[in-house]
Amino acid sequence: MSEVLDASAVRESPSSSVPEGQNRPLPDAITHNDLIRAHGIAAFTMLLLAVTFGIVASLQFFLPELTSEIASWGRLRFAHTQGIMLGWLGNAFIAFLYLAVPVLSGRPVTSEKLGWFLFGLWNFGVLLPGWLLVLNGYSQPLEWAEFPLLVDAVMIGGLTLAAIQFLPPFFRRRFENLYVSSWYIIGGLVFSLMSFPMGNIVPEFIPGAAGAAFSGLWIHDAVGLFVTPMALAILYYVIPASTGRPVFSHFLSMLGFWGLFFLYPLNGTHHYIFSVIPMATQTIAILASTLLGLVVVVVVSNLILSQRGAGWLAKDPALRFASTSVLFYLIVSLQGSAQANMGFSETIHFTDYVIGHSHLAMLGFATFASIAGLLHAWQKMTDAPYHAGAINAAYWLTTIGIVVMVSDLTLAGLAQGDLWKSGAPWVVSLRASEPYWVIRTLSAIPVTAGFGLLCYGLLKGPRGAGARALAEAKATISQAGQSVTGESHQHPLKALRMSYIAASVAGVTFFILSVSLLGLLPRSALNDQIASLAPTASLELTASEHRGRQIYAREGCAYCHTQQIRFIEADIERFGAATLAWEDSMETPHMLGTRRIGPDLSRAANTRTDQWHLAHLFAPRSVVPRSIMPSYPEFFDGTPSKPRQEALDLVAYLNTLGRSRELAWPEGETAMRQAAGDDQWTLMSLDADELNAHPARTRPRGNAPSLRDQAPAREGRRLWAQNCEGCHGEDGAGDGPAAAWLQP
Repeated sequence: MSEVLDASAVRESPSSSVPEGQNRPLPDAITHNDLIRAHGIAAFTMLLLAVTFGIVASLQFFLPELTSEIASWGRLRFAHTQGIMLGWLGNAFIAFLYLAVPVLSGRPVTSEKLGWFLFGLWNFGVLLPGWLLVLNGYSQPLEWAEFPLLVDAVMIGGLTLAAIQFLPPFFRRRFENLYVSSWYIIGGLVFSLMSFPMGNIVPEFIPGAAGAAFSGLWIHDAVGLFVTPMALAILYYVIPASTGRPVFSHFLSMLGFWGLFFLYPLNGTHHYIFSVIPMATQTIAILASTLLGLVVVVVVSNLILSQRGAGWLAKDPALRFASTSVLFYLIVSLQGSAQANMGFSETIHFTDYVIGHSHLAMLGFATFASIAGLLHAWQKMTDAPYHAGAINAAYWLTTIGIVVMVSDLTLAGLAQGDLWKSGAPWVVSLRASEPYWVIRTLSAIPVTAGFGLLCYGLLKGPRGAGARALAEAKATISQAGQSVTGESHQHPLKALRMSYIAASVAGVTFFILSVSLLGLLPRSALNDQIASLAPTASLELTASEHRGRQIYAREGCAYCHTQQIRFIEADIERFGAATLAWEDSMETPHMLGTRRIGPDLSRAANTRTDQWHLAHLFAPRSVVPRSIMPSYPEFFDGTPSKPRQEALDLVAYLNTLGRSRELAWPEGETAMRQAAGDDQWTLMSLDADELNAHPARTRPRGNAPSLRDQAPAREGRRLWAQNCEGCHGEDGAGDGPAAAWLQP
């Protein structure tokens, strides 16, 4: 079913906030309400499923055996992240576009039949197959790109169909008449299609750190060129539509738009600060991240001033969610700029601080904007159910839950970073993190309840109540601030007309520039470094080791264990010499990782016996009592003494990590030093006191402290319980939980 909007509805839309001289009569616009409902219901269904995956994954931080017989932690995380971005946000954005595009362009979308085909492809060609595949072990270990290549190909088809569905209405309208939401929609559709292959396909064919450079582009562009443009399009639409007033400044709107699309693509490498990726590339990303924070202040200021007269707490729920989204956007963007600072990144990178940042971006800013868009779309459908009480309660529950969650993860990350820099044993950071992880899971309760109430509020309640609530809220705002005005619209701002086209060309140019500066040039520099430093002969993976690598990837091991020792003192002291480019030059796709729950594994080779690894895979807490690693009983026939081929393959792969660098010592180190010249980063790696600083390696450690004093004795007992008791037993009698599986 479709609804025909009359001309007054078009005039009351946000398109009325373009300069008055450009307001021309528009034909009736058609919004396909059935498609809005379908994508809206699909969005909330996917949201609840994705949140469930996330909650179950979070429970495993203190209940690590919760799903050991069903699905591993890594597989659940894959399903969680892709479900939030593509299932929830993707469907919510598309639902909103079916309202906004016809109103903003004055023309219908391309085809209702195409719309239903897109709905089926997005949900039954991408999301459901993607979930089934990753949960069954078919995935790729790339951040925000976990669905396998086959699903990626279908996703590119979905993005192409979305562009065909929603772009032509704008192209049939004069570009100088486009409102800023239109530009964000156009930019989001075009640049998402361009950037998606960068992180989902290219790293499958470019190995090592060079592939990570392209992966970094997508990690940031997924948010910067897909999520953010669509969310801002919603905010720039809903705020003036809910208040009945134009945006504060159309000029600031476009200034912010240009700044965001010019700078976002240049940010990607700030996810790999202090890595082997060339420092010049990292510096570009750091500078762009800092400038981006300033641009966001312009955007947020314009959006806040556009809410004049609405009060501190808007009466209309859609406007209230939009207002909170704006606040979250400011905080998360300034967070991102701060995290790109090298000094701060040294402490918080790989910690829960970054996880809190991503939750604020996706579950805070983007989710609240999407809810605002869906609520406004429901208000515009006169026959749609709308339960104001449930929606109001949902606002408070979700807001409180997300604020608690992000605050908790932020504090956890600061604590973790401080402990890592202190040199404390790794298990100390796990023990310190446990209370934060419990609070994080508990904070998901109000968030999930809020999402459930939103579903109820949009499926139950009086039909047409949303439209009445919106009208009442508009009347309240009008009475409260009649004297407040925004930017004068008496001038047509002719200078902007041709600049729109110029901005489009510049945007594409900057995207190409970002791929060159942050992708192609680093690859060239890394290839040169590999050619000069790599040993003349390197061992390739055997068939067993290659199978083990595939298991490591599919189980999400790279999401807990990095394979990059950064060029910072704390990493080198804890793990050993910093990772050089040639060490992972044959790894496709890369598994450098962006998170450390467990320690880095770049130097895992020859640090433990095969028996220890097998016992650790079968029952991690039998050998490391404080470990939170999930067990993998499916790799064994009931005991570590009877490993299946998968367990043997995985252990074989673990024994390759750092092997090439070990085999190159000492002659290779001497040759590398001669080839390095004055490269300070390479020399920093070569000058490390120890190539492998793993605590299990036997080495002189000086004189043991006296245990006669009570305090050292207690500390020794604690260290014994954390590191030795699993194998040797409580009293050192060789009767620990893992003793039966290990030979002396």
